[in-house]
Amino acid sequence: MFNKNSVVGMILLLMVFTIACGTEDTSEWSGKIVQNDRKSEIVLEFQKAYRDNNLSSVKSHFSENAVLSVNDSKLSFDELNAGFSDGHNYFNNIAHSNVTVTTMYYNNGEVYTNLWYDWSGVSKATDETLVIRGYAYFKWEEDKIVEAYNAFDPTLYNKQLSTTELGL
Repeated sequence: MFNKNSVVGMILLLMVFTIACGTEDTSEWSGKIVQNDRKSEIVLEFQKAYRDNNLSSVKSHFSENAVLSVNDSKLSFDELNAGFSDGHNYFNNIAHSNVTVTTMYYNNGEVYTNLWYDWSGVSKATDETLVIRGYAYFKWEEDKIVEAYNAFDPTLYNKQLSTTELGL
């Protein structure tokens, strides 16, 4: 039924498949990515708390000295909370869509949760709906967030703030 060449070919294919499946990248910045772990859930809770204007409800997930940055402005948790809460004075129906969250467990022991999202809100001044793409990461030490960085283009957001403040 099988000739010698087809048997040898099947054995080689099986060996390559076995080796490929058994190879693990042990490099320092390689590791395992998961989507449904507790850390990813906490980041989604953070997003919900922001939308509900209740960031204080998730403060316990942050270390006391967490370094938090929004577009390179460094903030304490309380400053972040005040700034994010202030946005609710300018926008209604704040929401997130196209959300992807994953936690990366690196071989060097570092753990980061990454978040991609589209932020949207309806300007109280113009009734215009804004949609802004954003990205954030959260660095973990054990079960506390010790660093977070949120990046987005603030141009349209700031324009709406100015419009509201000027009463235009």
